[in-house]
Amino acid sequence: MPRLLYMNEKFGHDATIILDSGDACWISVGKKGVLVRSHKHGFWGGLLGSFFGPKLYQERNVYQALSVAQAVTATFRPVPQIKCKDAMLKAFCTAVWHCSSPARVNAILSDPTLLAA
Repeated sequence: MPRLLYMNEKFGHDATIILDSGDACWISVGKKGVLVRSHKHGFWGGLLGSFFGPKLYQERNVYQALSVAQAVTATFRPVPQIKCKDAMLKAFCTAVWHCSSPARVNAILSDPTLLAA
């Protein structure tokens, strides 16, 4: 079962979720778009992974990111562990939570038509 490692809405809007595969996904939502990166869980992986890990999803068009967030919200059931006020951050965290690997995160967020699958 995935677990929420970190949630920040005070100094930015980002979160880190540990997937079933053991990989961590860092989700960042801001005025300039959404960025999701993958990295290995651990001190150095966590510290540097959010900056240098491979990008699983990046959308600089906020309207397109909002469209993906709406599709995710309509598809996946809410996760009680994800308690945040930012609707976009909550949607992207929920999508990552329901994926078992970074490859699945990339597939789901890059092609919203897969949300029905």
